[in-house]
Amino acid sequence: MTSIEIISSQLAPTLPRFRFKRLYLVMASAVFLNACSTVYQPDMEADASTAAENASRILSNRDAAARVSITPAEELDVLQEVEFKDIWARIGAGLQFAYKYDNARIDEQIQFYRDNPNYLRTVTERASPFIFEIVEEVERRGLPMELALLPIVESAFNPNAVSPGNSVGLWQIGSSTAPTLGLKRDWWYDGSRDPIASTSAALDYLTTLQQMFDESWLLSLAAYNTGPGNVRKAINKNEVRDRDVDYWSLNLPSITEDFAPKLIALSRLVAEPDHYGMELTDVPNAPAVKLVDVGYQLDLALAASIAGIDSETLYQLNPGFRQWATHPDGPYGLLVPIAVAEAFTSALEEQRDAPSVTWDRYVVQRGDSLGKIAQQFRTQVSVLQQVNAIEGSRIIAGESLLIPRAYASTTPIAAPNAPDYVATASRSSATSTLPPETPLRYTVRSGDSLWLIANRYQITVAELTQWNSLTTDALIKPGQQLVLQADATIAQAGSKRVVEAQQHYTVRTGDSLAKIAQRFRMTAEELADWNSIQIGDLIHPGQQLLLRPSDSNLN
Repeated sequence: MTSIEIISSQLAPTLPRFRFKRLYLVMASAVFLNACSTVYQPDMEADASTAAENASRILSNRDAAARVSITPAEELDVLQEVEFKDIWARIGAGLQFAYKYDNARIDEQIQFYRDNPNYLRTVTERASPFIFEIVEEVERRGLPMELALLPIVESAFNPNAVSPGNSVGLWQIGSSTAPTLGLKRDWWYDGSRDPIASTSAALDYLTTLQQMFDESWLLSLAAYNTGPGNVRKAINKNEVRDRDVDYWSLNLPSITEDFAPKLIALSRLVAEPDHYGMELTDVPNAPAVKLVDVGYQLDLALAASIAGIDSETLYQLNPGFRQWATHPDGPYGLLVPIAVAEAFTSALEEQRDAPSVTWDRYVVQRGDSLGKIAQQFRTQVSVLQQVNAIEGSRIIAGESLLIPRAYASTTPIAAPNAPDYVATASRSSATSTLPPETPLRYTVRSGDSLWLIANRYQITVAELTQWNSLTTDALIKPGQQLVLQADATIAQAGSKRVVEAQQHYTVRTGDSLAKIAQRFRMTAEELADWNSIQIGDLIHPGQQLLLRPSDSNLN
């Protein structure tokens, strides 16, 4: 599992807020009146360690501000009421290992955060919709409250974060690890991005690792970051050399060596922000959202309309849903702001007999195939098979197929996990009708995502990734060049030559630079220059060559 590196000290003060600022304001207004929770604990003069050993926690109604009762040891009959002013105070009260260690690596991480105060304010603000639910789950399991802060280290609390190693979500769960943790991942839904499902899976995994590594939380965190096999190898190497095998003594990748110190540093800062001169975003110790089990597939834009909230908010609260509706086979649970949860639940009862998803009807034409129809309507063959109860791929001309489409496809939203909206049945060609201003290529800007670019130029994410040999979860960075048209051509300035918008060419037997250049109406010098090779260099079958004009003619 790969962790996203904490932003560098140069960039931390300007950490992009995505759209979480708006979402935070929505959540904050929903829970403002339930800002505090109460804890009962033994009299401060009592032996704290003895009380902790005999303590049992009981959670009350989660729709109200959290109230945690701690039953004292039998010999302690005096209870004192303590109020948590916010969720951070509650986390600070539940730390178990953050103060057990004294190491220069911890001090370095504390100093980093102190040098970049904007970063901590931003990530604590971004945590506001989900942190209460995570704290509840950590506490329910009796785990160290430090773990509730792990999404800050892993993803800066961005549920749509994707690492170079294709780990995703708040907890940065890898694509190969997700199935082993029971997380569902398909075209409709990705449990790795679901804040509730991924929290449960990540805590299961951490608990298993802790048992595997003799109940050492530091070694468990290291294994979570780099894999248990790598930690075991490091331990074995130290054992052979008769060296200590604790976390601080192991030779691990640098990112793993900093992983636990980052979490420890964060835990101390959250527990005592005033001591370190830090400011955290005020997040009430009360639920900001509620999980409502719809019970059936529901269009998300329609759900937002029923709930009386904007679609963007609903998508941000439910990043696990990757398309325009909940999964046909579940899960059906939607997180909604606590303020609208009751009204949403009531409205769903009235909606139950009404259509919950929108369909178009398409009459199969001679020569059609499921693949061709799926491409035409920007969906998948498996979706068409599922909704039309088709086994195999045989379809008959004249038959009708149901094509699922979005409730509000004419007004797509700009959300991090926004769906690839399905076109209407009137669309007659698989090729997008591009607006006149669409360039052949596009230079990625700060804050761009594949979906935002595709939506801007009225193409699909699938087309954009296909034309650029990318995956849908690929990271893009400012300055990167993306092809925006499949078969378009551009006229080169000052020349009658036309260069086809083909991205790459695979060298065949008998090819030469001159032959390839002639075939694609360019000079051998241009082709060599675009591929950083010399005219006399050998090329071989299977080699990929880039076919593109010079940067001066882009955009």
